[in-house]
Amino acid sequence: MGHIEGFDRGQVSLLPACIDDYVAPQALVRIVDAFIGSLDLAELGFARAIAASTGRPGFHPADMLRLYVWGYLNQVRSSRHLERACVRDLEALWLMRRLAPDYRTIAAFRHDNPEAIVRASAAFVQFCREQGLVGGHTVALDGTKMRAAASPKNIAGAERLTRDLAHTEREIAYYLDRLDAIDEQVAQGFDDQPAHREAFAGAIASLKRRKDRLARRQAELARRDEKVLVFGEPEAKPMGYAHAPKLPSYNLQSVVDVESGLIIHHDVFNDANDSHMLRPMSLAAKEVLAADELHVLTDGGYSNAEEVARCEAEAITVSAPIKRGAMNSEHFRPTQFVYDEASDTIRCPAGQTMRPSGIHTRNRAIRYRTPACKTCSLKPRCTPGAQRAIHRLIDQAALDRMEARIYADPSLMRIRRCTVEHPFGTIKRMSGGGRFLTRGLRRVKAEAALSVVAFNIMHAMNAFGAEKLTGAG
Repeated sequence: MGHIEGFDRGQVSLLPACIDDYVAPQALVRIVDAFIGSLDLAELGFARAIAASTGRPGFHPADMLRLYVWGYLNQVRSSRHLERACVRDLEALWLMRRLAPDYRTIAAFRHDNPEAIVRASAAFVQFCREQGLVGGHTVALDGTKMRAAASPKNIAGAERLTRDLAHTEREIAYYLDRLDAIDEQVAQGFDDQPAHREAFAGAIASLKRRKDRLARRQAELARRDEKVLVFGEPEAKPMGYAHAPKLPSYNLQSVVDVESGLIIHHDVFNDANDSHMLRPMSLAAKEVLAADELHVLTDGGYSNAEEVARCEAEAITVSAPIKRGAMNSEHFRPTQFVYDEASDTIRCPAGQTMRPSGIHTRNRAIRYRTPACKTCSLKPRCTPGAQRAIHRLIDQAALDRMEARIYADPSLMRIRRCTVEHPFGTIKRMSGGGRFLTRGLRRVKAEAALSVVAFNIMHAMNAFGAEKLTGAG
């Protein structure tokens, strides 16, 4: 029995003459085309949205935006790969109407229009909201670390630069000594054609260039007043989880609507700490939804008492566990000290009353103490010091209310996890494992916006169907 054989390449075939026949009616590329065709690109701020009356005609920004969104949907982000796709991929041929811009033109569009690309991503959320696809009052908030384009080798601090500079100077001195020894041999007539002299001179020149580069980096580090800097991409910061290696990264934050599963707001920061991002991200999501009230589900990384209290003042309810640090198991834990709101006192495990004795301004906390510690029989189990002090945050009541919601309904954390985690996984899969191609926060935000709008288009089609999206567009 033989194998399945293909057709003769030289055989004439009656293939469809229309490119549109090669693209399935339910293809994602049709949704991309319909959505971008509905945008007012001049209002969004795209350059060259209105053609100039003179000069050489350029590509329409709508075509370039279509190509990029389609590329991010299909894990094709490189401008060179997009250039090749324009001449060999049927969907790209259909989408671009056989236009084939070169890679420099493609890369320049993303480089020159970062803010407009972010606004175009937000426009798709508004498009879905106008069609009634987004409208819930419960959202999930989380962040993830995305690798920057810079290499981990470009992370350096003052100590490392000093060490590398000293090592480079020692290497230069070593090669200079070898050259002196060769010159001495030549002067004594032992060697007419000294070996390795040219190689040594080249090594010294290379080391001197490295020394100059290290000196410039030292000056830049001192000028920026930073402890550690990512050279080549200073806006990226070393980030990681637990004891994992700290790599040059950005912090991608997203707010996902629980009802629809769409990312309704996102932003990129170069701060690894999430605790100060709760209020700005929640307020932005509330504005997108045009809601009077909002319920935000998040994790312990956002349990900042001041931020939670400010959210409550803005009619934003936060549900999350309180992030607690490591505790000494040999002594009573702070949770074993019971606070009484009516009297503003704390009852310790020994039954004594602890009263306010000062304010910790930097941490926004009130200090509670009791003189009974001196004669307390439980003191060895309480503190090794002279007196036990308990610090209660000024906005601790807001944190307690936040955590109480989790205990009242434990399913909230499961909803949060199932809502906000999988978009990050999909985005990282579509972006080569979660690494940006461009450098600098401004352009990285444009890349994140392209990834988010690609995810939203794919999820909207899976959840609501292509007919509703293309028909509305």
